[in-house]
Amino acid sequence: MPGHLILVCPHASLLDGPVVARHLHQIGGHCGYLFAVDPDYARNPFWRLALSWYGRVTGHHRMVPLDQRSPMAMRAILRTLEAGHGVVLFPQGTGISNPGRTDLPGASWLIHKSRCLVTEIRLDHSRRIPHVAYRGRDHRAAIGTGRQGRGDDLSQRSSP
Repeated sequence: MPGHLILVCPHASLLDGPVVARHLHQIGGHCGYLFAVDPDYARNPFWRLALSWYGRVTGHHRMVPLDQRSPMAMRAILRTLEAGHGVVLFPQGTGISNPGRTDLPGASWLIHKSRCLVTEIRLDHSRRIPHVAYRGRDHRAAIGTGRQGRGDDLSQRSSP
């Protein structure tokens, strides 16, 4: 059974990933998700240690460097989804200085290839620390289309 892809928008703060990891931990049942992280942070010794520690504390989440110019990381994420595991992805990519930018094609490609369960999360950046403002309904990707179908609300799921 395909995994669970959580799409988070907008990506406008360096705190977005930790906020989502904490949110998944708080609502329960969402452990071990793979977070796609900018390679500059994922490979930096300090940030790698800090993000890895925070991921373990908030639900044994892990990270993979996602270079927008390299398809290899997307293939690793696809394999994770095909194995039935969860992935958190910021479909706008990196570049937090412009939160209104459009989504990159990678998320659509992952949805189409894996036919995974998709949940959209919207973050609110009106406060000093961002927070989850909206948890969308889960959608199962249909063959040959984008996101279709309806499922349970993310906050009510008991397991990924």
